[in-house]
Amino acid sequence: MSKFVIFITALALVSAAGARRAVADSHGDDLSRWIDQRGKDIWGPPPGPCDDLTFVRRVYLDLVGRVPSVSEIRDFRTLGDDRRKVLVDELVFGEGPRRELYTRLSASSLARYWRRIMLPPGTVVVGPTDGLEVWLTNAFRDGMPYDEMMREFTLIQTPQSAGGYFQLVGGTPESYAGNLSRVMLGVRLDCAQCHDHPFTNWKQKDFWGLAAFYSDIPGMVDNPDASKPTGKGGEIRYEGTTYAAKFLWDDERLPDGSRTPRVRLARWMTSSDNPHFASTAVNRFWQLLVGRGLYPDIENLDLASEDERVFLDEFGQKFAEDGFHVQRLIAAICKTDWYAASVMSQGDAASESDTEEMFRRELKVISPEQVFDSLEQSLHLPISRIDPSAPRWTGARAQMVNRLGEAIGETPEDYESGIPQALMMMNGKVTADAIDLDRSRLLRAVVESPFFDEGTRIETLYLAVLTREPSEAEKKSLTEYLENKPDDTKRRKAFGEILWALLNSPEFVLCR
Repeated sequence: MSKFVIFITALALVSAAGARRAVADSHGDDLSRWIDQRGKDIWGPPPGPCDDLTFVRRVYLDLVGRVPSVSEIRDFRTLGDDRRKVLVDELVFGEGPRRELYTRLSASSLARYWRRIMLPPGTVVVGPTDGLEVWLTNAFRDGMPYDEMMREFTLIQTPQSAGGYFQLVGGTPESYAGNLSRVMLGVRLDCAQCHDHPFTNWKQKDFWGLAAFYSDIPGMVDNPDASKPTGKGGEIRYEGTTYAAKFLWDDERLPDGSRTPRVRLARWMTSSDNPHFASTAVNRFWQLLVGRGLYPDIENLDLASEDERVFLDEFGQKFAEDGFHVQRLIAAICKTDWYAASVMSQGDAASESDTEEMFRRELKVISPEQVFDSLEQSLHLPISRIDPSAPRWTGARAQMVNRLGEAIGETPEDYESGIPQALMMMNGKVTADAIDLDRSRLLRAVVESPFFDEGTRIETLYLAVLTREPSEAEKKSLTEYLENKPDDTKRRKAFGEILWALLNSPEFVLCR
C-alpha cells in the first residue's frame, strides 16, 4: 500500500472519528458527563442504577408521555450494550424508524408539561388553553431554543400573542408580570403587588416596575381595582402612584420616552448573563425528569443561598453556552447516572438533616394525560378520528383528564388521588371495555394467541401495563389462580380480572 493511500485512509479514519464526536456532542454527551462529575463532587457517588425495564418505562413516560408498547420493549433489548443512550437519542432526536411518531409525541408531551408550569393547578384561566398548548407544541417540535421561546412571551404586542398567554392569566399587566417572573426567573412577586413583601426584599416598586413594561397592551381587562396606563410607554399607575418600568435586582429606571421597553426587557430577561433565567430553566427540566428540582423550591429560587445555587448556576451557564438547546439538555440529563438511579426510599438519607443536601430520586406521579395515553397504548385502544369507539375523540379522554386533574399535585412527587379518581379508574368505561374479552384488543391478542402458554400470557400483560415482568411469586400466584378455574370460559375471563388488577394498582400511575 502506498504512503499516499495510507495517509488518505488515516485521514478518513480521523475525519470519521471527528464526525462521531461531533454527533455525540450534538446529542448532549459532553454535558451529560459534566453533570455526572459535578454531581459526584457535590453529592458523592450516585445510587445504584435501575434495571433496564424501569429505565425504559421512565424514559418513555418522561419523553413521549406514555408507557412503551411490548414491541418497543423488545426492540430496545436488541439495541446492544449502549442501548439506553441509543433509546434516548431515538426518543429525543427522532433517530431510528419511528422518527415521525416520537418527534410528534415528544413535542406534545413537553408542551403539556410546560403549559402546566405556565398555568399551574388552581389557576383561574380566562378561556380555553388549547391555543397556548398548540403554540408550545409547535415551538418544541421546531426545536426553538428556550431563550427564543421565552422571548416571544416577553415581547407580546397583543393579548393573543404567543398562544394568548396574556389573556389566559387575566389580561392585566400585573397578572402577566407576576406570571413571567414566576415562570422565567423563579421569583414570586405577587405579594409585593399591594405592599412590600413581608418575608423578602421585594418592594412594591419592583412588582409594578415589571408590570409597567406591559402597560400599553391593547384590549386589557377593564377592572376598577386594576392598574391604569398613563399614556406613556413603560409607565403604569396604581392607587395614585405612577411606576416606571425597571428590571428586577436593578433600581435604574428606563429612560423617559423609551420606545422599546419590552425589547430591552426581553434582552435582559433571556440573556445568557442572567443566571436567574438559565438556572430556573434547568431547575424545571431537572424536576420534570428526576422528580424534584436541584433547588426543590423551584418558584422561590431567590430564597436559595449561594451554596445551594452553586451547581444550579453552573448548570444554567452550561445550558446558556449551548445556545439554550432544549433537546440537548433533556438528552444530557437522561444519559446521566443520576437520571438512571434507582428510586430511593426515605431511609436512604443518612439523617433527616442531610435530606436536602443529598441527591434524591423518588417516585413520580404521572400526569392525567399520561395516564390516559398509557391506557391507550397498553390496551391497544382505537385512535382514528373516524372510529366511533375511539375514546380519544368521544370525550372519554377529556373526562378522564379533567377528573384526574382535580387531584393533581404541585410537584411530580405529590400523590393526591382520592375516591373520585379511584372510581374512574376502577369503573370507568375505558377500564370496563379493557377487561371485556369481546371488546378488549389487548385481551384478545393475549388470550387467543396460539403461541402463548399461561406464563407468557401473564408476562405479556405485565409488560404491556407495568413495563416489567412479574416476579416469581406473582407468576406462581396468578398461575395457581388460573388453574383453579373450573373451565376454559372462566379461565379466559380470569385474564380480564388480572388485567383489571394491574390497571388499578398504584404502580400503574407511578413512574419508578
